[in-house]
Amino acid sequence: MQQLDTAEGERLRDAGMAAAVEAAGDDVVAIDLLIARAAATGQAFSANDLRAYIPAGTNTAAIGGRFAHARRRGVIHAVGWVASTDPGTHAHPIRQWQGTRR
Repeated sequence: MQQLDTAEGERLRDAGMAAAVEAAGDDVVAIDLLIARAAATGQAFSANDLRAYIPAGTNTAAIGGRFAHARRRGVIHAVGWVASTDPGTHAHPIRQWQGTRR
């Protein structure tokens, strides 16, 4: 039963991120470029490092969706966790990423 609940949760998560990405429009390109540039440095980074450059008003689910997309494409891989610096998230953990060598 737990496996079905997890699968449904993942399906709903992915659907929500996809809807947010679709609604983000041109912001998707800007986010993808920011992720690619950060990945190219070879240094670890997180959304904290990109937040100041992400277009104002971008849905956080769209940002997460673009990180997930970059991971699936092999642009980045997870290397740890850091505390979010976004005041609205109350320092919850967010992924830290690093670019992959291709």
